[in-house]
Parts: sequence; C-alpha cells; structure tokens
Amino acid sequence: MWKKIVSSGFLHVFSASVVSYLVAFCGSIAYARLMGVHDFGVYTFSYNIITFFLLVNGFGAASGILQFVSRSSDTNLQLSYLKYSIKLGISFNILLSVGIFIYAYTFNMPIPGSRHLLLLMAFFPVGRLYFDVIQAYLRARRDNVRLAKFAISANLILLVGNIFGIYLYGLYGLVISTYITYGLIILLANYIYKLPNLLRIVQGDINKREFISYSIYATIGNAFAQLLFILDIFLLAYIVKDAALIAAYKVATIIPFALNFIPGVISTFFYPYFAKNAANLAYVRDLRRKVQYGMLAFTLPLCIIMILIAKPLILFIFGAQYQQSILPFRILISGFWIVGTFRTINGNILASLGKAKMAMWLNIIIVSINIILTYILVKFYGIVGAAVGVIIVYILAGTLATIALNQVLRKR
Repeated sequence: MWKKIVSSGFLHVFSASVVSYLVAFCGSIAYARLMGVHDFGVYTFSYNIITFFLLVNGFGAASGILQFVSRSSDTNLQLSYLKYSIKLGISFNILLSVGIFIYAYTFNMPIPGSRHLLLLMAFFPVGRLYFDVIQAYLRARRDNVRLAKFAISANLILLVGNIFGIYLYGLYGLVISTYITYGLIILLANYIYKLPNLLRIVQGDINKREFISYSIYATIGNAFAQLLFILDIFLLAYIVKDAALIAAYKVATIIPFALNFIPGVISTFFYPYFAKNAANLAYVRDLRRKVQYGMLAFTLPLCIIMILIAKPLILFIFGAQYQQSILPFRILISGFWIVGTFRTINGNILASLGKAKMAMWLNIIIVSINIILTYILVKFYGIVGAAVGVIIVYILAGTLATIALNQVLRKR
C-alpha cells in the first residue's frame, strides 16, 4: 500500500508542506532577530488577534472544498464548488476585517503600539482566503505536483517580501509587503500555474445548503481546535502585559507548533482516502492503524531528542535574549507525540467520515476547559503555566478524539 501512496503524490504533498513550514519557521526566526524582543512581542500579539479572527476563515470555504471536491469526479461540479467557495469566503472575510477594525478601536490593547499595527493588518484575512482555498482545491483533486509548486513558490514569495519589508521599514514594512505579496500570489496562480480563472467559471447547480451546513460544523470545530494554539498568548497579553514575556513564549512555541504541520499534512493527504471509503469499515480501520503506528514511531523519538538539545537549540537559533524560552519549550515539545499520533489524526478521520458535527462538539468541550485551565495557570505561573496548560489539553483532546472515533467505527 505504501508504494501506491508514494506513487500517488504523497512525496509532492509532503515535500511542499515541509518547504512551506520551513519557510514559515525561518520567517519566525528572521522576524524575532530583525525586530528585537519588544517589536516582536508587539507583532506577536497583533498577529495573534488576526489569527483569532481567522479561526472562522472564509466561513469554512477551504474545508467545504476539500470535502465536496474530494467526493466528486465531475470537473464542472468541482469548479462550481470552487467559485462558490471563493465568493462565500471573500464576502465573509470582508466582514472579519470590519470586525478587526471594530476590535482595535473598541477594546483595550494591553501592549503599547499594537492598536495601530492591528488596524493596518485588518485586511490580511481577505488575501489569505484565496491562498487557502486554492490549496484545498488542488489537494482535493489530487493535483499534487501543481499543489507542491504553488505552495512552495507562494510561501517563498511571502517570506522574501516580508523580510525585505522589515529590513526597510520595520513593523510597518512587514504589513505593506504582505499586501503586495498576496497580490503577487494571485498573479502566480493565474499566469504561471494556470489555475482556474474564477471570472470565467460558470457556476452550475450545486447543493449550497449542504455545502454551508458542512462548512459551518467544520469551521466551528477547526476554530475551537486552533484556538488551543492562540489562546495562551491572548491570555498572557492581558494578564502579564509584558511584550518581552510574550516574545519569549512565542519563541518557545515556534518549533513545537511548527512541527504540528507533520500530522496536519499526513491527515490532509489521507483525507480523500478516508472520505471516499467511509462505508468500508475494514479499510478505514486498517488505514488508521497504519497511519497512527507510523506517526508514533516518528514523533516519540523526535520529542526525546528535542528535549535533550533544547538549550543549545534555542540559544543558537534565536539568541541569548530568549533564555526564558527554554523551559516552556521543553514542556511544549514533550506533547508533540500526543498531537501527532492521536489528536490530529483521529479528529480529521472523524471529519472525513462526515462526523464534523461530533468533532465540533468535542473541540468546544476541550476549549471550554482550556480557557479556565490556562487562565489559572498563566495567572500563577506565567509562561511556564501556559505551556503546562497546553500539554494537559493535548492529553484531554487526544483521549476524547480516540474514544469518539472508536465509537463511530464500532457503530458502523
């Protein structure tokens, strides 16, 4: 089976994801060094607010595309879903941008300088929508070669543009360069990789109600799942109100959270296989077992190595000014094997089997617990408490996702 998977484009998808996340990782290092501790803390808090709004990015347009295009073999129907998802997503993300404006003007900003930066970044969600939907469309169609080329090129353009912008004009240069590079990415998609021209697509008859219903559940579920990765910084900002501590915690999270792309890309790659074979119980069980065993064999040794080399790794990559990041880094990296083996894989299988509503409620329960737990731990233990809270929630999320999927497979 593994030879078949490799020949079907797995290496293209995985290599594209590796390069894309490596680019994002290098960007985080460059931003941390070029901006300095204070400005990086201001940027981290401001972008964290943007990320909070992006939890409902495009009203689930990318999730809907992955599900419905994967299930269809009709090219015209696939294109119709693509056009509808872009229209729906952009309209919704414009509302998100308005919401960011209102938030920046209305709410208290605990980090000085973050209000103006947030106002300038308000329209980031509009540019981000196209990038996410196109990648989901290519993956759903198993157009893996073009997906790899597009993802790598787009992320490299974004990285180079942002570093250049920071070098010239600091924080505000990063904002300007991001808007410019989003425009370049759209041109790249249309004129270099010949992706579908949305203006020329004639939208056919699609089940909009079913698409929206699935997207809502998937969006809420994904939102609560991703909230685990941004809630800690949000609470830290409002409790400790120290840009330097926020920067230190952000540095501690960069590598552990970046590594989450591995179970993410594995889940995305296998998603169409689970979705197409949802009625074949034996197939789903067998594929799930192989994927989980493979992830466990990879993630557990990696966690042990990272814990052992934490101090020289942090100091070498980010510099001595981030000494405070070492302990929370060790705590966070110790939970990667739980995320990689249980939480992400089982959660995505549930969604692929049409259980997006179940996945949504699981994530709501987990995040509700996480809000209370993280608040208490941050209040008493600062950035170390935030890291401990993440690990506890990893364990809870992995356990609940595993139990829920086992019940679904038994019922079928």
